[in-house]
Amino acid sequence: MARTYRYQKIRNSIAKLNVESLIEEFNALVCKRYWTSARAAHDAALIDSLIKKGIDVSAIYDGRAISFAKRIALNHDMNKVELV
Repeated sequence: MARTYRYQKIRNSIAKLNVESLIEEFNALVCKRYWTSARAAHDAALIDSLIKKGIDVSAIYDGRAISFAKRIALNHDMNKVELV
């Protein structure tokens, strides 16, 4: 229950960001090794927000796991994120 509430609170906050800000948020987390339940909720909300905005995130998300190994950039023509 607390985890769901945390996710919803974070999701509502992140949903207000534009796509460029979401990408900056993602890139700030690249190669960060710490892990907490709050980070998990944040990461899930970040990916969900990009998807809801119509962005293809297949370069970093396979439906189960998110890769923070490399930075991303938005390909405006294809409406998807790409590794840089």
